Amino acid sequence: IPPISIEADYDLELEIDNHLRRLFYIKPKGESPKCKPYIVEFFGVLSLTDLRAPERKLWVIYYCKQPELDKTVDEIHQKYGKKNMFDLYRTPVFSGAALRASVKKHFSELKWFTTGNLLEAPPKSHFNDERVVKTITDLHHLEQQRLYNYVMVKNMWFRRYN
Repeated sequence: IPPISIEADYDLELEIDNHLRRLFYIKPKGESPKCKPYIVEFFGVLSLTDLRAPERKLWVIYYCKQPELDKTVDEIHQKYGKKNMFDLYRTPVFSGAALRASVKKHFSELKWFTTGNLLEAPPKSHFNDERVVKTITDLHHLEQQRLYNYVMVKNMWFRRYN
């Protein structure tokens, strides 16, 4: 009778790990993350002046990863004209798409015109560049607070049951 190699077919540590994960409802170990955590995502706002109608109040919002930042801003400058705009606000964020969605939702609830990445205040609005930056900063702070609360609740549950 040939000797049976138990080690090659059966990994006790892996079996115990899988069993304990099922027993305590812990997710199985995943593969390594597909995204690169050291590449930062940025969210920004550009103030836009329409030369044909200077009384219009326009802002362009954008988000992108750090290596594509210059390219994205150059594309926006090319689309709307470099002389007509300036960088108003730029900050690193956890998720640019989520912050963009919350900014668009907030301003659309204020009855602003939000099409694509363009924000336009109503004609008799009291908003200026400073108020837009303050509002977006507040929304960014709320987003960070939500993420912090989520992580802390997960941490609390993890500590309680491990």
